[in-house]
Order: sequence, then C-alpha cells, then structure tokens
Amino acid sequence: MRTLLSIMMLVFLAVSPLGESGAMARDGLAVEPEKITRASKLEPGHGVVIISLRSELYLRAELDLFFLREGGDLANEEDVIRISRSQPALAFGNATTKYKPLSVQLPAGRYRMAAHGSKCPKIPAPNERCLVDISFLGIGDTISLPSRGYGDDAPIFEVREGALTVAGDFGLTARNTVEWSQIPGKKLNKVIKRFYGLPRGPAPRVGKEYVLKYPLRPRSIEDDRGRRF
Repeated sequence: MRTLLSIMMLVFLAVSPLGESGAMARDGLAVEPEKITRASKLEPGHGVVIISLRSELYLRAELDLFFLREGGDLANEEDVIRISRSQPALAFGNATTKYKPLSVQLPAGRYRMAAHGSKCPKIPAPNERCLVDISFLGIGDTISLPSRGYGDDAPIFEVREGALTVAGDFGLTARNTVEWSQIPGKKLNKVIKRFYGLPRGPAPRVGKEYVLKYPLRPRSIEDDRGRRF
C-alpha cells in the first residue's frame, strides 16, 4: 500500500507545476539570471554566459543548479544564481539528455557550482542531500529527489564585463552528481553567433573529477522508483 501511495505521489509530483513544497523550494534561495538574446541588451558591469543543463535521471520535478558568486554567502539570495531544467510535459520518455544551451547575463565575477536539487527547501551543503515532503489527497509522505552540495573544488566560470563566457554543459548523472563537458559545436554556434562582437572570457576551471565520464543515457521514472538519492 505504501509503495502504491508513493508511486501515486510521484506521478502527482511529475504533472504538478508546484507541489506542496514547490514555493518554498524556489523562493528566497537564489536569483534566476536574465536571459539575453543580443549583445546590445547587455547591461553595464555584466557579461554574457552560455550554459547548458541536462539530466540522465528522469526529472520528476524541476531541477535547479546553484552557483555561488565568489566572496558571497549561500545564505544571501543575491549571491546565488539558479539555472533550471524540467521534463517537457508532452515528451515521450526522458528528453532532458538533449543539449539546451541558453544565454544569460550576469554581474562580473567568478561563480562556483554549489549544489543541485529538485524541490529542495534549501541549498544542500557539500555532500548533503535533501528530503522533500509532499502530499496527495491529504496524505503526506517524505521522498528523496536528486540533490547534492559541492565544495570549493567544484567547477568555476568567470564572467567579465562586456565579454562572452562559455561555461559549458552541466549534466546530472545517474550517480546523483553533476559533471561538466563541452557544448557541441553545432549547438553552441546557434547561440554564440548572436554575440560575435564580444571578446571571449576565460575557459571554465574544471577539475578532472568533475569531467563527464560517459555520455548521458536517458533513464525512466521506473528506473529509479523508490530510490534514495
């Protein structure tokens, strides 16, 4: 009975745009950067960042990837940015292994990958996980969704005023870790051509332990049913 109830809750969570803990998970944690489509829209003190977020885990709820600005505090929403990815509602199977680079503008500075989470009520500390409370038809349960915090050795990208930084692709693996790789040329060129007039910022700094070890392979919701991430 409990297994059936958990499955029903997960289905509810997958189709619900919010869920019971969704508002708390998204408000007061981080700033979602402004998307930018051409260099003329760049604000003073900002640079352009091209970044991609993927997942081989089936996303039962929106995935957030958090970056902490150098010298900032995770407890201060203004020091943390959030890049998000969700499973398309009408997709057949897991569509989030596909590259989806986007261009955003960020204040100049260095940004370190701090954590990933799905409906987490907080930003996980290094190696910490989140448990999420949900309810369905008035019955509550606590489930585990992908989440993990990272330390000072995590990937870093630098934003320079008036410049273009290619931060790369960040992929959530079946090991519940986010690993980095290059954005393929064809995918990157579709976005980067809008900013050809901008100088290039430095390449991201990524330790070998964070480099993607194998191509992402789409998993289904059944693959990880009942899993404790």
